[in-house]
Amino acid sequence: MKQISQIGSRLMILLAVALTLAACAGFDPRQLIPPVAIGSPSPPATPEPTPTAVLIPPIGETPVLMCTPPACAPGESYTCPSGDCPGGCGTVCAAPAPTAISGPLAPAPTDWEGLEGWLTALWRGNVNPAAVRASLRQAGMQRSDADWRAADLDGDLQDEWLLVLYDPSLPGVPFGAAGDLWIVNGDGVAFRYYAAPSSDIYEFLAPTIVAVTDVTGDGLPELVADAPFCGAHTCTGNYRVIGLTADGLGDLVRREAVAEGDPGHTITMTFPEIQVVDRDDDGVAEIVVRGGTIGSAGAGVVRSRTEVWRWDGAAVTLAGTTLDPTQYRHHILYEANDLMAAGDVDGALALYEAAINDPALRNDGFAHAPEQVYADISRFAAFRLVLIDLLQGDAERAAGRLAWLQANHPDAAATSAAATLLAGWAGAEGQAALCASIESGLAAVENPTGALSDMGYGNPALLAGDLCP
Repeated sequence: MKQISQIGSRLMILLAVALTLAACAGFDPRQLIPPVAIGSPSPPATPEPTPTAVLIPPIGETPVLMCTPPACAPGESYTCPSGDCPGGCGTVCAAPAPTAISGPLAPAPTDWEGLEGWLTALWRGNVNPAAVRASLRQAGMQRSDADWRAADLDGDLQDEWLLVLYDPSLPGVPFGAAGDLWIVNGDGVAFRYYAAPSSDIYEFLAPTIVAVTDVTGDGLPELVADAPFCGAHTCTGNYRVIGLTADGLGDLVRREAVAEGDPGHTITMTFPEIQVVDRDDDGVAEIVVRGGTIGSAGAGVVRSRTEVWRWDGAAVTLAGTTLDPTQYRHHILYEANDLMAAGDVDGALALYEAAINDPALRNDGFAHAPEQVYADISRFAAFRLVLIDLLQGDAERAAGRLAWLQANHPDAAATSAAATLLAGWAGAEGQAALCASIESGLAAVENPTGALSDMGYGNPALLAGDLCP
């Protein structure tokens, strides 16, 4: 008991000292105290400071933790990010909330540099998108609701603005107008369809927004956009898929380049019809594009097709191609060639036989006489049938097909090539050398494949090197 009494006495002394120091905190011993004249009014009493309460925990209890808040800049306020800041511990400074912008806006800037800063400021200021759209339309930078979308592309729970923007300083063309597509967020313009504005309309055609949906399965939407281009007779769709990458927002399509300088980031199709749909009900959309025909007579009769593009875990790539039904004999021949190149010799065999024997197939389609087209297709298909028979180990059937060629097309280059093939065949392991020899012999023959060397620029040209693969 005596020990507890001593502790209590010491605490009372400490409390008295603390109160005394607090009372004298404002006293400066060097300060001169002016005399007070007799009869003069007394100076106004200085209000005594309110003493700060000091909590003395009872004996045996842990003192309450107290933290000094950080020094905040003017306009900032204190906030507790965790929601639990006992004694001020964990308190941080919060930037002042952006000043709300309300009411109608003036027309948007029409210069690209000024527009970037203007849009960024409005996004950061949380301005009503309806007011921004109205301002862009006033300036001629947008034309309809289809030119504006909003979606969270990067997963930060804040929508980016997806904007089709037009350049009102440049004239339009029959199939489009000059402009760009920007994706805007708090960082500014996070993605541009074109790296920089251009005065060449054909290099600066404003894209259209096709779809905003998840095509990668990551739970975030991607943007599918199209910048079509039309020539004298044919329009071509050029689709890009833009989504989150390791380097930010960028292109997700990957394919082989078709020309020098082609980055391979577009899905290209003539006269396209596009759908972005979940065909297999796995929660991820596929891009389905149907088209492929060409409006120019010089292209010949081109077969339409349907392509399915799908996320493969790393990029959006071509997952499959389905050819549309056809009535043309040369289309059946090309399909047989594709199957054989893919290793499907049974499927190729059936189509080569149809190319020769199906009476319902049409032989016209370009500048050659139908009779010539039919004869050249039949010769090419018969040679390939001889090769398939040999690959399948049926030399007798191969000899029968050679006899047919010699009876119906005795002077054709394909007939002599088939005879060389059958005579020199020593197994699949010698095929490459034998075919090279046949190709060398055909090089001395003028146009050994006849009409098949030119069925229009929209169709593959079959030359001497294509007969024996």
